[in-house]
Amino acid sequence: MEFLDKIYIYLDAVLIAPYRICEVPIIGFYVGTFVLCMWCIVVGEITFRTAARANKNHLNKIRSQAVKMHNLSIKAISLKDKESYRSCNSEANDAFSKYFFNMITQGAALLWPVPFALAWMGTRFSEVSFGLPFSLPIIGDTLGFAVVPVNMYILCRIIWGKVKPHISFLRTGPKSGLEEGEEEMISWEDLGKQQGIPDRFWNNEDKEEKEEKLEPAGQQGQQEKTPGPGETKRQIA
Repeated sequence: MEFLDKIYIYLDAVLIAPYRICEVPIIGFYVGTFVLCMWCIVVGEITFRTAARANKNHLNKIRSQAVKMHNLSIKAISLKDKESYRSCNSEANDAFSKYFFNMITQGAALLWPVPFALAWMGTRFSEVSFGLPFSLPIIGDTLGFAVVPVNMYILCRIIWGKVKPHISFLRTGPKSGLEEGEEEMISWEDLGKQQGIPDRFWNNEDKEEKEEKLEPAGQQGQQEKTPGPGETKRQIA
């Protein structure tokens, strides 16, 4: 417990320092809160990137499976194989759902410092309030200290979004998708433009299967168009 107390005392001293930069209390409060919000963003960004790199292989595997089954489902529907389409589409939806919720969980790493920062501010500024020129239902005519860090965090996020692209080591993230050798996803737009699946999405085995399924239909069409002997004589007559 003494070790944890020492850590808290040290962190408290570091976090409160920016609030004491300016002698005017209200300005110091805004400056300190701005610095605190930037600390939250930086720590969240570091955590997010660490989690992304640690979880990269797992996410890429799920995404690759989702893309693969999605492409197979489109190939199946182009070959009019409804049973295979339903099976592949179901697996693709499951994989996309797993990928989506994994990304949400990973994205939460960006925000985890915020509640801890608010909890710390509660120990220091719980009695700070801001008067309103009018009274609001339920809220009343005053707002607590939390209204400042919440809005300040949004402002800091906007600033961070402008600054981040100019920081070299933050421009790149873990490789994913085509960069990791994942197959290209077939879009319905490509399917409509090409009036079918482009040839680059078919491997040799797929092409053979496609030709086998299309040949009977072509032969049947030729048989229907080829006139019989009797019909030929009538045409000649």
